[in-house]
Amino acid sequence: MKYSFLFLLFIAFQGFAQEPDYSSISDDFKLTDKQYSAWKSIYNQWLVNDYETIQFENKIKMNCKSCTAFYMDVVIKVNASGKLEYYKAIDGKKCGIEFTKQLEQRMMKNFFKFEFPPELRNLEFKTRLGTSLKC
Repeated sequence: MKYSFLFLLFIAFQGFAQEPDYSSISDDFKLTDKQYSAWKSIYNQWLVNDYETIQFENKIKMNCKSCTAFYMDVVIKVNASGKLEYYKAIDGKKCGIEFTKQLEQRMMKNFFKFEFPPELRNLEFKTRLGTSLKC
């Protein structure tokens, strides 16, 4: 009896410790054409304006010898008023080194200031911020 109670307690704590399942959340490329177009416009602006600055700030020079990937896979939730409600970083690579919380927040910083268009409101999706090289 004592062991079955401990076993049930162990199972209950395991449920709390598990990461949420993000597999049911759509990828950005599975959005409708209008949604995807709106997101790609935002993403391309971020890529030119923020991503290049972040690379410079962190002294990242992508090449096929030492740095083939600098990206962060993230779930983005936009609320009804067009503001970023939350994000959850799922994965990330910075030249083979793990992302720090500070870098993660820097990658997302300007998305919190941005007002998303109506096509992306009340929407949650997965996307990749950044790039990797095909060497």
